[in-house]
Amino acid sequence: MHEVIILGGGFAGLGAAIKLREAGIHDFLLLEKADELGGVWRENTYPGCACDVPSALYSYSFAPNPAWSRVFAGQAEIKNYLQSTAEKAGVLSHVRFQHEAQRAGWSDADDCWIIQTNQGEFRSLFAIMACGPMHEPVLPNVPGLESFGGDIFHSSRWRHDIDLRGKRVAVIGTGASAI
Repeated sequence: MHEVIILGGGFAGLGAAIKLREAGIHDFLLLEKADELGGVWRENTYPGCACDVPSALYSYSFAPNPAWSRVFAGQAEIKNYLQSTAEKAGVLSHVRFQHEAQRAGWSDADDCWIIQTNQGEFRSLFAIMACGPMHEPVLPNVPGLESFGGDIFHSSRWRHDIDLRGKRVAVIGTGASAI
């Protein structure tokens, strides 16, 4: 049984872990489904992936980064910022990589959160849900999509094995991916 379990190792989860530690709470785990931190900045690797707000505003207030390489930092630089911030804050020992939450719920009988993962069950008095949806593909409902003969993929599942040079490419959507 832990005092707190955080689900997700992106900006929100990492920020929660750092602030718990600063508050003197050390009995916590951060469960991350992947093998490294970064959330949306780990998952999205499409060419030109970058922040859609000025990088200085996209930093933690408690961990400013005056050394951003450009106004709208790229994906790799943001991911590195998150990972180095976690290391500097000393929270990596609380992270359990390759622990994907499959179900979480409060148990009145046990008076705790019970979190089922692909690596077993965890229990805690408090749970922080920081598993963001920004990397989960949502494909549009376009008539004929299922019979399209070309390659189709979501920007969060970029197909680096497909050479797009000389091909006609359509981008559907207006999110930050458009930057």
